[in-house]
Amino acid sequence: MSNSFPNLVGEESYKDASESILTYKPLLSVVCSEQLKFFLCSVYFPMCNEKLAHPIGPCRPLCLSVQEKCLPVLESFGFSWPDVIRCDKFPLENNREKMCMKGPNEQGTIQDERAKYAAADQDDEEDKQRAADRLNGKCPQDEVFLNRTSKCVPLCSNPQKVGQTDRDSASRLLLFLSLSSVILTILSVFIVGLSFYFRRLEMLNSLPETAMFFSCIAFCITSIIYIISVSFKDQFQISCTDYTHHLLFVTGGLSHVPCSTVASLIYYTATCSRLWWLLICVSWNKATRTANILDDSRTRVIMLILGIPLAPLMLALLAKAVAANPLTGLCFIGSASAGTDWMFNFCRELVLFLISSIALSSACCRLLGSDDQEVNGFAGVIAAVYPIAALFYMLSFINDATQPNLSLDRSFNAVSATKFSFDLLLSFIMCGFCLVYLLFKIARSSSKVSKEGYQPAVPKLPQPAIPGSVRSNTYASTFRTNNMI
Repeated sequence: MSNSFPNLVGEESYKDASESILTYKPLLSVVCSEQLKFFLCSVYFPMCNEKLAHPIGPCRPLCLSVQEKCLPVLESFGFSWPDVIRCDKFPLENNREKMCMKGPNEQGTIQDERAKYAAADQDDEEDKQRAADRLNGKCPQDEVFLNRTSKCVPLCSNPQKVGQTDRDSASRLLLFLSLSSVILTILSVFIVGLSFYFRRLEMLNSLPETAMFFSCIAFCITSIIYIISVSFKDQFQISCTDYTHHLLFVTGGLSHVPCSTVASLIYYTATCSRLWWLLICVSWNKATRTANILDDSRTRVIMLILGIPLAPLMLALLAKAVAANPLTGLCFIGSASAGTDWMFNFCRELVLFLISSIALSSACCRLLGSDDQEVNGFAGVIAAVYPIAALFYMLSFINDATQPNLSLDRSFNAVSATKFSFDLLLSFIMCGFCLVYLLFKIARSSSKVSKEGYQPAVPKLPQPAIPGSVRSNTYASTFRTNNMI
């Protein structure tokens, strides 16, 4: 078989047909229908057979299927369905009298859908069979029975229904956010260091500025831990441990020192960073009584911020809430089960969300009471970002709880990315705000100096030496004057 001309729209040559089909290029770029390309090719380059008098074009159901999906796109641009490819011009079905092409997806779509559902049903049956085997003490081939937990633990070679593409996407996201945060922090530290060295600009004098800077530093430490963990997770075997000559994936109840170390450092530094951010929420308006109390006892505040995260961290380690995440290959506090995740991550965000919201509301109410107040407006904007971000983070937990069958944590998507990269998202936001604030303060200070004008220093000219005779006469006259007095 070969192409037949004139084609189904009356064009006599291959060149004319090629030029005509290019007019549909914008519609093809939209991909309104997967059948569109085949349909157009069958119209403008129909097949021919020596035994048939007419060229073989598309069947009418194929045309109607394409028209149903692509006509709204054409109408949105002010066009109607072209008359040359009206669907009533094509045969209703393929038969001996007039042959036509149904298209690759005309029947294949239904078959693909049936195959997809059949595969899903097969996966469900396999999951049920695995669960039944685990209850009977039998483990699948890619899992090992662990005596200390009486559970089947997957091998490190077990993908656990996580694709390699999703793993790579998660690693790239973590590296991008962590590297960006480190770079922004280095620039902020450089600016603060220059200000202290030249003593031309006052930095970190107020409590909100100090809290902002140290929150950025703490988030930077968290980012460095992520960079090292993601880059060397295979060398350090963070998520895998050797057990009875098997390399097992670290799950709840299975202790592994590198895994516990990484999870503890991430949880501790991330919690300290949040507490510094909470301090901004409380102290950005100095008219509040709480801000004045905290400003007068900075040393105690710093000790509390460094000490408070140790309490939930110790509880998490005692509860054996540390486990590796199959998507990222890193270890986190709360990954052992859904219950520990809610207890140590969701509850942490909920408590900080409530405290920061109450503090922000109280400070905003004080703004309405008086006009003469010392307020750091930029710090107030930064403070308001945290409860908004925490709200989205908590919504991801609720989404997982309401749709448990989707297994969103087993693929790279918006919900799973929000959960496993939330620390780095906060880090990127805080470090970016801190750098912008420091640059803004430098610019404002420079404009203030330019308005006051430049005051040149008075040069110190060398004084001529006084002759010895004059000096002695002067001293003698002074001595005589004093004696006379």
